[in-house]
Amino acid sequence: MGKFYIALFSLFFFISLVGCQSKAEDPLEFSGETQSWSATITLYPVENRKETAQMNLNYLGGKVESVGDFGINLDTSNNQNGIAVRDARLNKEGNFKEKVKVDASKDVIKPEYMILTVKWNEKSEDIILKVK
Repeated sequence: MGKFYIALFSLFFFISLVGCQSKAEDPLEFSGETQSWSATITLYPVENRKETAQMNLNYLGGKVESVGDFGINLDTSNNQNGIAVRDARLNKEGNFKEKVKVDASKDVIKPEYMILTVKWNEKSEDIILKVK
């Protein structure tokens, strides 16, 4: 009879653990702006040790076609390099959108802020992205 109660207790304990699992975290959204660029990065919850980052970059300067190919580096507040994109191009409206997978680590998942460096035409600007 004691084994029955132990098995019953174990079953209830297992069900309570499974039933009390926390729901997936909400996405984190970061944004920032410089004289030439505005950016928004949305980090979606981790899935299979990978985090999805939606990058939205907008050129605020004059002629969009003058930008040509550009590069992006995204670093976290803990100096962890998160994302690098090379040979990117803006669309006709001056926007760049890209969804990328990032290796999940505590430094990438919940940074205080991020620094997005945009390099184009021998120019470079750092955009400080803060949580919205």
